[in-house]
Amino acid sequence: MILSFGKRRKEEQFERMFTDMYPKLARYACQLIGDMEEAKDIVSGVMQTVWEKHDTPDSPVCNAWLYTATRNAVLNRLKHLKVEQDKIDSVIRATQADVNEDYAYHEQLLQTAERIAGELSEPTRTILHRCYWEHKTYAQVAVELEISPNTVKKHISKALAILRTEMGSRQKKKTV
Repeated sequence: MILSFGKRRKEEQFERMFTDMYPKLARYACQLIGDMEEAKDIVSGVMQTVWEKHDTPDSPVCNAWLYTATRNAVLNRLKHLKVEQDKIDSVIRATQADVNEDYAYHEQLLQTAERIAGELSEPTRTILHRCYWEHKTYAQVAVELEISPNTVKKHISKALAILRTEMGSRQKKKTV
C-alpha cells in the first residue's frame, strides 16, 4: 500500500507526538486517578481521539489540548466510577437491610417455636428435642427411651401439628 505524502507526514507527526507525550500524559493521569493502568487506558483513548479526529497533532496548542483532554477523560472516568460505587453501595445497603430484617424475623420465629416446644407435654417435648435439637434419628431416640420407632414418629407428628397450629395462630394475631 502506497501512503500519500500527507498521510505519511501525519503518521510521522503523530508518532513523534505520541512518543513524546504519552509517558507525560500517563504520569499526569496517574496523579489524578491514582492507578497507572487506568491512566494508560485513559491516555490511550485520548491518543485514539487525536488520531481519528485531528489533522496536525504537532504544535504547542496540541500539547495543551492533550493535557486538557486527558484531565477531562480522567474526570469522566472518576464520575463513572462514583456512579458505579453509588450503585454498589445502594445494593449493599438494600441487601443488608433485607438480611437484618430476615434475620430478626427468623430469630423471632425460632424463639416462638422453642417456647411452644418447651410447653409440650412429656414425652413429646423430650422426643422433639432429641430429634430436632440433638439431630438424632427416630431409631436412636427409640433405643434411648426404650420405646418403638413408631411411637417416636407419633410424638413427632403430634409436636409438629401443635407447632404448626400455634405458630399459625400467633402469626395471625401479630398481623391483625
